[in-house]
This record gives sequence, C-alpha cells and structure tokens, in this order.
Amino acid sequence: MDKAAAALARMKGPVVPLNLCFDESGAVDHQAVAIYVDWLSAQGAPILMLTYGSSEFACLDDEDIWAVTETVGQACAGRAFCIGGTGFWKPAKTRDYLAHAQAVGMDAVKVQVHPYLGNTTPVLVNYFDALEGAADIPLLLWAGGQPPFPLEAAVELAQRPHIIGMKNDGDQFYTYYDLIRQTRNFGFGVISGGQMRNFAFGYPLGSPAYLCTVAPFRPDIANAFYNWDLVYRYEEPWLQWAIKHNWLASIKAAIQLKGLYPNHRLGPPHPAPELDLVEKLKVLFDEIYQGEF
Repeated sequence: MDKAAAALARMKGPVVPLNLCFDESGAVDHQAVAIYVDWLSAQGAPILMLTYGSSEFACLDDEDIWAVTETVGQACAGRAFCIGGTGFWKPAKTRDYLAHAQAVGMDAVKVQVHPYLGNTTPVLVNYFDALEGAADIPLLLWAGGQPPFPLEAAVELAQRPHIIGMKNDGDQFYTYYDLIRQTRNFGFGVISGGQMRNFAFGYPLGSPAYLCTVAPFRPDIANAFYNWDLVYRYEEPWLQWAIKHNWLASIKAAIQLKGLYPNHRLGPPHPAPELDLVEKLKVLFDEIYQGEF
C-alpha cells in the first residue's frame, strides 16, 4: 500500500478540530497545547486537524502556524492521524509549509486556497500544479467560502494520487452528497464539516470522517457515534448552548473544565469571553453527562 492509500485508510472516524490555548500576552501556550494533544491521542481520538476557524489561524502569524504544527506533530507522535493546515498563502509559501509539516510528523495537510482568488477550476488546478513535488505528504482540499468549490475541480484534483480528500465547509447537504458521489471511486474521502448529524447521511454515500462538536473534550462519545451508538442526546443540548454563548470560547471552556487548559481565552483581538462562562458550562455538563464529565 502506498503512502497516500495508507493515509486514506487511516482517515476514518471523528475529527477533532484542534483548539489552541493562549497565554496572558496573547501568545500560543505550546506546553498546554502539547498536553492537550497528548491527552486526545491517549484517549483514542483517531484524527486531529489544525484548521483555520477552530485553530484561530486569523489570530496567528506564519511563525505561529509553523510552530504549532511542530507542537502537534511531536505531541501526537503518530498515535492519531494528524492533519496540518495552511494559511491563505501563495504557492511558494505553501510548498515550504508542506515540507515542514512532513518533517515534524504530520500525516497530511489541508491546503486552503483563498476564496478571493475566485474558486474557479483553472485557479484551483493551477494552484495545486504549483505544489507538485514540494513534499511526499498527502493533501486535502478545502471547500469553503464563496463562490463554492466547483464540483469539476474536485473531480479533477481527486484523481491525483497524493490528494486524498477534502474538508467540506460548504453546503452540508446536496453539495456534500454530490462531492462524495463524484469522487468516491478515486481513493478520495470527503470529510463532513458542521455537525455529527451530517455524517449520519454522508456515511452511507462514502464519507469516511466528520468533524465532531463533542470530540474536543469527549472523544469517547465521538468514537461511540462512529460505531453507530447514536448520541444526539449529548450533542444537541451542548450545541445549542454553545452557539448562544460564543462557540469557540465554549469549546475552550469545556477543555478548561477537563483540566487540560489553564484558561479559555480567545486569541487577540477577540474580546474576553463572559466571566462566568466556565461556571455556566459546568451546570450544563452536570445535567448532560450526569456527573461523568
């Protein structure tokens, strides 16, 4: 089995979109991130992903992204399938990052092409043409932003052996299903963004993995869902609460409640989360998880 096929075989199950920890100065707390990644890996989380939104790349500079990629790769040490993520970079910078991600132990990289380039098939194909030969690391596409990622571009790029999948942050229904149907015969997996419930419909069509809203702090539940022990009773009340109380801050507060992060700060220039967020979240989790959080 070649490297790309082996990577695709591992890219199954719940995906933890990695939230980062920041210290009082606004810098990434790499020690806390390493402890968190080690815990996730020990708990059996199958896939860890650095991603623009949850990992707050808009709050990071290029050096931060380089450094946190190394922190994650080294802390995971091959126990989970680790997916790095690019910024919105020109191809030359992305080429450098691919080589770096491979060197520090990442298993694949999600390449994000800036939507302002147009998201047209010629632009996307040309961008990935410019990455050829940069590193021997499997790649994932990113379907997000407007205009939507063209289906014909996904089909063309899916046929390149080293491009093994896509994270879909676009339409969570018909476009998601079309992407799966049109690419599933090319050794290519479309990862569901959004919510666990999306995967319940995408999996029968061929989607291998999904971002999971409880995986950052209860990977055991995320794994149970993948094994079809449906756990909507855990996700729904948490999801609705978190949407009302600042999504990113709520996930970080949950990680803090587990004792894995010392705080739930967002990266600057985000304002500070509400002061009693952790206390409110504990009340909710005591109810949802019946004291087993």
